[in-house]
Amino acid sequence: MDSALTFVPENIYSLEGKGLKLTTPADIEPYLAEIKAIPTLELLQLNGNTIGPEAARALADTLKTKNSLKVAQLYDIFTGRLKEDVKEAVKVLCDALVDMPHLVELNLSDNAFGPIGAESMFHFLVHSPALQTLKVNNNGLGIQGGRLIAKALLERQERFTAEGRPSTMRCLIAGRNRLENGSSKALANAFAAHGTFTDVRMPQNGIRSEGVRNLCLGLTHCPNLTTLDLQDNTFVASGSLVLAEALASWPQLTHLNLGDCLLGPKGGLAVAAELAKLQPNLQELHLGYNEMEQNAALVLSQAVVAMESLKTLDINGNRFDPECDAVTLIKAALEENDNLDALGSLSDMEEMTDDEDGSDSDSDSAEEESEDDGSEEEDGEIKPVKASSQDSAIDELADELAGQLKV
Repeated sequence: MDSALTFVPENIYSLEGKGLKLTTPADIEPYLAEIKAIPTLELLQLNGNTIGPEAARALADTLKTKNSLKVAQLYDIFTGRLKEDVKEAVKVLCDALVDMPHLVELNLSDNAFGPIGAESMFHFLVHSPALQTLKVNNNGLGIQGGRLIAKALLERQERFTAEGRPSTMRCLIAGRNRLENGSSKALANAFAAHGTFTDVRMPQNGIRSEGVRNLCLGLTHCPNLTTLDLQDNTFVASGSLVLAEALASWPQLTHLNLGDCLLGPKGGLAVAAELAKLQPNLQELHLGYNEMEQNAALVLSQAVVAMESLKTLDINGNRFDPECDAVTLIKAALEENDNLDALGSLSDMEEMTDDEDGSDSDSDSAEEESEDDGSEEEDGEIKPVKASSQDSAIDELADELAGQLKV
């Protein structure tokens, strides 16, 4: 799922995981001399060390001469540093990288810089000529930081369009950032403007159904999407319905992670039915811990028949018996495709009690009323689906799709 770039050893410089504390120019000078000695540096790995702003400035001066650089691994490089120092260090490093003609990937994950880090990389995101992959996982960006990154990406595409250049962006990895609903419309507009994203991973962001709807609508403008990871956000039925409808926009999808997304009985059924019709190319499918019931599993068994390349299927933690007919059919479909090992553990299946009918998971009204997403009115073309009449629409779609399949 990650970049397929390969590098010969002589074009790599790595201090990965050495635990160095590089505060002053003198601290980092011996390593800069080694970097300078590599004429065609392509991969720089500095993760697992801690770099202060003075050392970062010295590093930046050296990097400015390395126009062959393709990938900068700068994740986890500010442990123990003050936020203002981190802000300055990110800025000088990004400014050093901004004109690199071959730089396709920047990884700044696991640096706890919050929204000020997004400010520091803003100019880089707008102006970097070749950037394809941005990894900002676990940075504490919050809603403000998410909006800043989205704004930078949007300005980038506006600039590229004005210059008659196609978008270079392919991948955004931005999990564990508390992006919530408040940044979803801005990010959706950025995805739609580029239309070129193939890999989007935003797990564990506290995004709820309205935000899910925004993101899915934005990503429908990216027809070459191969990887979508929205694990551990809250879809409920309305978000699941929009995701189900959006699946038709991604014919090349190979990796889909909707684990722990509270799809619910109706949402799970709608997603399973659309998968059965539209997604034969999937290699990884994660649907665990979603309160899906046996009818959804039966529909899913039909989907699995067509998924000849499926290597991973996670349906653990849902509401059906691991020995039920649906699971038997799923196993039979996997075995028919010589992929029986794809099915993960079913050791944590949830049992429905007599007083449970699935209504809690499928009711959006209480959730929508309780959402405080910090959102403000934003300009843009992406319009969220209104919550009104969602229940009847979901019922109709789920019934229609389930009725089309012989299970």
